Amino acid sequence: MMFVRRIGSTAAALACTLALAGCGDDNNGSSTTPTPVPPTTGPAFSVTGTVFETAPTASTRVPEAEVQLTGGLAYGTGSDGAFTIPNVTNGTYTLNIRKAGFISQTVPVTIAGANVSGVTVNLQPTARTVDLIQDRRANPSTSQCNNGRACEAVRIASHNNGESRFFAAWNNVSDELNLEYWCNGVRVARSDLNGIGADEVKPAIVAGQTCDLYIINASNSSFNYTLYLTYPY
Repeated sequence: MMFVRRIGSTAAALACTLALAGCGDDNNGSSTTPTPVPPTTGPAFSVTGTVFETAPTASTRVPEAEVQLTGGLAYGTGSDGAFTIPNVTNGTYTLNIRKAGFISQTVPVTIAGANVSGVTVNLQPTARTVDLIQDRRANPSTSQCNNGRACEAVRIASHNNGESRFFAAWNNVSDELNLEYWCNGVRVARSDLNGIGADEVKPAIVAGQTCDLYIINASNSSFNYTLYLTYPY
């Protein structure tokens, strides 16, 4: 019985020694991987708004434009020009708006504990020249110009400054057309030609205006003519 107790004591001592050695390894940290702690984030909000063109078509919405807050993901506007940027935390940001064919725009946005809605952005189309050729027919019964004369009105809307040329030509010199350019009810320019066989007017275009080219039929007959339109958009 005494011999058995000694073996038991020896085994117990050996177990204790092994246990202490194991504890020493844990204290050195060589066999344990710490669990990462997720970062702390604040409440998230949204930014919503709509992208339009600039004057004179400021009510025209711009679809498929890219909108992006600094440091965030890029989103696109829908067919109605509207956008929503979700999951935005408190802070001050720059909203970048881009689309091919337009001048990029930036707008400051501040999130302060609430959603931001009703952001309105106007993108200006890049400068380009409109070149159109139209085959038309003059009619003495047409009166679109509110001037008491046989007249057609062609609407000209421009986002950029520049020069223009509006030219009309027809075959029968016994017929006559006269061209005038009107903005906001005021005649800005009229032709220096006699209107026999051809007529033209070349007004300076002012950005942001919607004006009318008046094509006045000074004859008592109907006839075909070709209209050439060149102006900045």
